[in-house]
Amino acid sequence: MDSTSSAAQDHEVVSVINSRTGAGLRIVGRSLHGRLGGAIYAEWPDGRQAVVTRFLGPRAEADRTAEVLAYVRDRGLPVPRHDLVVDLHDGVAFVQERLASAPPRRLTPARVDALVEINDRFAGALAARPDVPAPPLHLARGGGSPPRHEALEVHSQRSRRVLDEIHRISLREPRDIAGVDLVHVDLSAANVLFDEHDRATAVVDWNLGAYRGDRLFALIQTRFDREWFIRAPDADPVENAAAAHLDEILLDRISPATLRVYWARWMLHHLPRAIRSASSEVVNWHLDMAESRLA
Repeated sequence: MDSTSSAAQDHEVVSVINSRTGAGLRIVGRSLHGRLGGAIYAEWPDGRQAVVTRFLGPRAEADRTAEVLAYVRDRGLPVPRHDLVVDLHDGVAFVQERLASAPPRRLTPARVDALVEINDRFAGALAARPDVPAPPLHLARGGGSPPRHEALEVHSQRSRRVLDEIHRISLREPRDIAGVDLVHVDLSAANVLFDEHDRATAVVDWNLGAYRGDRLFALIQTRFDREWFIRAPDADPVENAAAAHLDEILLDRISPATLRVYWARWMLHHLPRAIRSASSEVVNWHLDMAESRLA
């Protein structure tokens, strides 16, 4: 999408929000990072800074997510306030507070420690909220939409072997992510804000929902996201060291059996998407990763 069409879409989204809520938002910029090409930066009439993002799910889930985040924010957790949930012509938007942060920088091992530390603040956050669902695993055959298992079954012998191993894991291990923590299911480094001293200050971009379970499950997605950097032709040794450090943390803090369940869930999420839309090179490194993590 070119900058002109992107700007036009941003103005359309904010115009719909203003017409339906009377918010009076004014666009002031756009994030270059994040899902769907980044968020819209806006300003309220009183000067407060806001971020407009799309929620990737139905309105009911967006309402639930905003309510859960308000609940934990009131208890001191580092998440943004979600001021509005608005129906668009083609989806749902959040209008949330824009939190201060330092400019994006590469992920170092020290930043990995800060990311893990802020994620640990979500421990026990939903102990009194059994109504909040656990993240869906979709390990059983036929689970999920769009269908995940079918894509692996038809792609290749390698993908079928990965799928067989996922099924074996699902039969031996629990299918639920047990726990009472707040879980962010898209915990990439880009969704953690840092200050100038590399301290993590907030976790943002909850556009896939807020869930109840084991907060360490979120770190598997963090590690998967680092693989894009490792596989880059000009891979940064510091980024590689950060990924290796996170691997050590996962092995230290999650039991081997549980870690395999978590990796099975994430590979079942990412590998079918790669098969449907990515290059053969990207599919192959997804398969490499699945084979090594599920062994």
